[in-house]
Amino acid sequence: MSSALVSLKSKEPAWARKSEPIFVGKDVLELLSSSMYVDPLSMYREYIQNAADAYDQVRETESSEAEGKVDIQIDPKERRIVITDLGYGLEEQVFYQRLTSIGGSRKRGTGARGFRGVGRLAGLAYCQELIFRTRQRGKRAIQEMRWDSRKIRELLRSEDTLLDLAQVVSESVETRTIVGADAPEHFFEVELRGVVRHGNDRLLDSSEVTRYLSQIAPVPFHPDFSFGPKIIEFLRTHGAHRIPLEIEIAGAGRIFRPHRDQFPLGNDKLLNLTNLETFTTQDRNGNTSTASWILHHGYRGALPKGTMVSGWRLRSGDIQVGETDLIEDLYPETRFNSWTVAESHVLDRKIIPNGRRDNFEHNAYFADLLTRLTPHARNIAQLCRTSSINRNLRARIDDELHKCEEKVSIAAKRRTPSRVVEALTNDVRNCLDRLEPISKRGSLSIDVRSEIEVRVKALRTKIVSLQQRGAPKEALAGFTPLQRRVLADVFDVIYESSNSLLAADELIGNIISRMRMKR
Repeated sequence: MSSALVSLKSKEPAWARKSEPIFVGKDVLELLSSSMYVDPLSMYREYIQNAADAYDQVRETESSEAEGKVDIQIDPKERRIVITDLGYGLEEQVFYQRLTSIGGSRKRGTGARGFRGVGRLAGLAYCQELIFRTRQRGKRAIQEMRWDSRKIRELLRSEDTLLDLAQVVSESVETRTIVGADAPEHFFEVELRGVVRHGNDRLLDSSEVTRYLSQIAPVPFHPDFSFGPKIIEFLRTHGAHRIPLEIEIAGAGRIFRPHRDQFPLGNDKLLNLTNLETFTTQDRNGNTSTASWILHHGYRGALPKGTMVSGWRLRSGDIQVGETDLIEDLYPETRFNSWTVAESHVLDRKIIPNGRRDNFEHNAYFADLLTRLTPHARNIAQLCRTSSINRNLRARIDDELHKCEEKVSIAAKRRTPSRVVEALTNDVRNCLDRLEPISKRGSLSIDVRSEIEVRVKALRTKIVSLQQRGAPKEALAGFTPLQRRVLADVFDVIYESSNSLLAADELIGNIISRMRMKR
């Protein structure tokens, strides 16, 4: 039996490679442009990412640590966007080949942020014309390339199934050489003409673009953010610091990260970031895989989205990957992610952002990173729970003390009967005896414990003064004996049957006032 199998196996034909060319259909271009990005604003990220890589090349050549500069012009009236950086630009001999190659990049394996060779196509889906413009350092001529997005969409809709990707590019792309005396000595520029409307026209809304880039892009912390220098020094120590870009939108100003020491929470409340925690994680070989920081605060609840800092975020090359909920599943309860202000800068080159940069490629290295971050997420969850328990405890103590203060206030009034005063003071004394040990728990802050202690002491002092004053002055002295007896009985019933001491006291006060007016 086994010899028969061996015999059959030996008769199998050999595998061979075909020499026929591979057909790459035109629809690939649509997949790499309009179908590639969910959020239209991602287009800005792709071009900013390329600018950051260009400046890294400048710094490597010139041994400089100067910030790179990117200027963005947004013209809603003309429906035009221009993004300019002052990198070295592209050489004339590689200009066409480099900007028309799809899925091929010389950046792969270099540590650059973009390396798949498709990011430059991000604007195709959002405009009628996409223009690339560059001047290499030391050259007089400016090279221009125009992608006709309308022509591309026409060819993609064509029923010609034999039309391949190369033909679409060839029929849709034009180049020219111009001389620009006023242009920078060296630069690279992306221009979108005829920007199409998406949703609420976010692409042409400077405030929306600023909000997006302040969170996503490699821009610096604001000078008013006191924790910024400490975070930068920590990242620099562990090789995670990248020199930021100076990004400015014409008419809207320079863009900074959104972090501040305080954030308004509404109702005149403020969120104060109180202390910085930093840590690193290692891969299986003991090498640093991430440098992370957490900014702690009171953990009073979820941070409003308007703060733009909520959620544990991941960055690669100092550019955010994905949204704020990328690793929320690490928490025992996902809601605690929105209570968090934290970032992890990925250093391990085997942990790679996917093509859309909305997540990382799911491999063993990324899975290992998530495992190592989980204990820190659980620690934050514990802080959230402890804070919630303490807030509930504080609220309960405040409520009990407020009721005690109401009772003492009523007992101090001259119209309150002696037996009611005695009952109220006994209630207050018993309540304070219960609250004092609870209020001294170490989980409550020193300020809170001190505040409670002051209120308790004041209440006990008032109780003593009530006991020392003797019988209260008769509020019904001006009434006849019969009226006093009837009113006293009525007041007793009101106090006994009312659910609110304040309401009962107010009603009794109204009755006395009305009786005096009728006398």
